[in-house]
Amino acid sequence: MHPTIADVLARPEVRAGAPAVRAGRAALGTPVRWVHVSEVADPAGTLPPGVLVLSVGVPVADPTTVPARYVDALRAAGAVGLVVEIGRQLPSLPAGLVQAARAAGFPLVELRRTVRFAEIVAGVLGQVAARRDDDPGPPGVEAAFRSLALHRVPPGRVVDELARRIDAPVVCEDLAHRVLLTAGGPDLRDWAARSRLAGPAGPEGWAIAPVGRPGARWGRLTVPSRPTPGTAHRVRALLDAAADAVSLLDPDPGVLLRSARDALVADLAAAVPSDAGRLAVRARAAGLDDAGPLSVVALRPAGDHDPERAVAPEEAVDAALAVVAPGATVVSPAPGELVVLVPGDGGPLLAGLPATVAAATAGPGPFAALPDLLRRARDDAAAHATTGGRGPVRVPALRGLVHRLGDDPALLGFAADVLGPVTALPAGARTDARDTLWALVEAGGVVTDVARRLGVGRPAAYARLRRLSGLLGLDLTDPEVRTALHLALLVDARAAAEPAARGRRRPRP
Repeated sequence: MHPTIADVLARPEVRAGAPAVRAGRAALGTPVRWVHVSEVADPAGTLPPGVLVLSVGVPVADPTTVPARYVDALRAAGAVGLVVEIGRQLPSLPAGLVQAARAAGFPLVELRRTVRFAEIVAGVLGQVAARRDDDPGPPGVEAAFRSLALHRVPPGRVVDELARRIDAPVVCEDLAHRVLLTAGGPDLRDWAARSRLAGPAGPEGWAIAPVGRPGARWGRLTVPSRPTPGTAHRVRALLDAAADAVSLLDPDPGVLLRSARDALVADLAAAVPSDAGRLAVRARAAGLDDAGPLSVVALRPAGDHDPERAVAPEEAVDAALAVVAPGATVVSPAPGELVVLVPGDGGPLLAGLPATVAAATAGPGPFAALPDLLRRARDDAAAHATTGGRGPVRVPALRGLVHRLGDDPALLGFAADVLGPVTALPAGARTDARDTLWALVEAGGVVTDVARRLGVGRPAAYARLRRLSGLLGLDLTDPEVRTALHLALLVDARAAAEPAARGRRRPRP
């Protein structure tokens, strides 16, 4: 049981202020869950439920404050009473405030002598804590949730525990009604619209509790279902205890939202077409727009950057997004990887990205196509990074195909057949041959460009190509032959990349 307003007024630190009840005497038996000092005329979103508000009268002394609206705002914000200190700021309570409080049955108390609010807050909250320890409600519930907070468990663990104890779905949302954490499989359809109407008196009878420290509320815990008969008190007690635990953990709601979106994109990447509808509901609940076409831009560290670190400087990525992709969403579905969901075409984003990333884009397409777009863009970016590519470019489909096929025996056999005579050469000659073939495919068969890439004259380039043509038994002027060589070289480079990466060496791109 919590102390009542009458219990609070009987405390010595409050009696020192000579309290006088001016309105709401019949409601002095209302429990007090918290005590908070507030000097704002509209405290919406700043108060926990069941709070007794202390004030020196700043809002009341403001001539623009309408007393009835002030009382209504306090009640709507969760206040159970108002204690105002009479003094320099406010010589006496305005008659309009007293009348409004009496009309609403709202407890209004004036303190006729100056007191220290800090002592009142400390004393009452100590009494609240002591009464909680003696509360014969659900056995050990508040101690259990306090223990979770003291052990600094992730907030999701608290939400899971609450759902388990009440055997009902639970949702943690931010003040914009975006879903941050869930447990128990809640129905997230039209979440934002339903949540705005939610509450015990709402159409669905939800139980809700704010989360966040006093004065810094950032969201709320909800049980988005009507309690079964006879369980409302138990659900309320468990919900309040869980909300207190989450508030003590004091997580960053932005980090929670990012984690929710990371998990969504990871699930999208592994989804089958039949999952699209369910994941679209989750996307809308997390504040993502699934109505228009979307592109996927995948980014990984390029060149010899450590793949275990975050992808590129995120400041540079954010700067590019602000210029060319307003409304884009950045997520990290796996360590060392960023994925950007861009409304419309993702191509323009690539030009603004730093040279420390390997990037690829897929799309645009509808939300239902996102699983395929995600797989393509992520595979292509991984292929570009794995084979040593640098800079944000649209990765050729051939490179992405090699990455997706991976260790396919037919692909490996094809590359071995094409490059077999080259791999049989001594080490020095083998390196020269590979360099020449890379120059050939990258130059599109233009010998002048081959010579420039190799740093030799045209006659020397022609001579190298004639020797390779004889060695391989292939016509290197044939575009189809060059395509086959390019594919084989990509497979060869991918096979060399893994041991090279372990040795911190970068394979030939």
